[in-house]
Amino acid sequence: MTTKEKVLNAAYRCFSKKGYFGTTTREIAHSAGVSEVTLFRLFGSKKELFREVLLNYSVIPDIRSISVPEGSGREVLEEIGRKIYSSLREKKEFLKILLSEVTGLTEEMQEVYSHFTQTLEALLENVFSSLLSLPEVEIPLKVKVFGSALFGFFISEEIFQGREPPQHEVNAFIETLSRFIYGG
Repeated sequence: MTTKEKVLNAAYRCFSKKGYFGTTTREIAHSAGVSEVTLFRLFGSKKELFREVLLNYSVIPDIRSISVPEGSGREVLEEIGRKIYSSLREKKEFLKILLSEVTGLTEEMQEVYSHFTQTLEALLENVFSSLLSLPEVEIPLKVKVFGSALFGFFISEEIFQGREPPQHEVNAFIETLSRFIYGG
């Protein structure tokens, strides 16, 4: 593992426990076994380190790993939905702490989250464009509906209600959502 990977991994662990605002760069450096100077040499700032954590430890790497197979576009959307939901579930503690900080977001952090959202939507737009025969102007809206509904279902069930729905319920939701997106 490279030094950069060690720092990213340590930052993810620290941010998952204490959030962005509760974690210091000193703690991250100590957890990674590097000096704070090394951390800043690699990432420049805590903000940039957090941006890299979001890009490397969120659903983005999972979406990047999706290869669009042959077959029904709806089936591919369902697979994407299951992969995203599984990724959200794996990162539940990280998401909980990030959600707890939402009310205190600074302009700087809003910029980081905006960049993350734009990156995520662009990735999904590329996948959706290859699956759906739609005018280009409709793709971003379909992506927003798909992502918002999936994230909303996850947050409602697993965060607010503290309930991990059985896989058949998750699948039923994703299948219904995919039918709506693909056909509606």
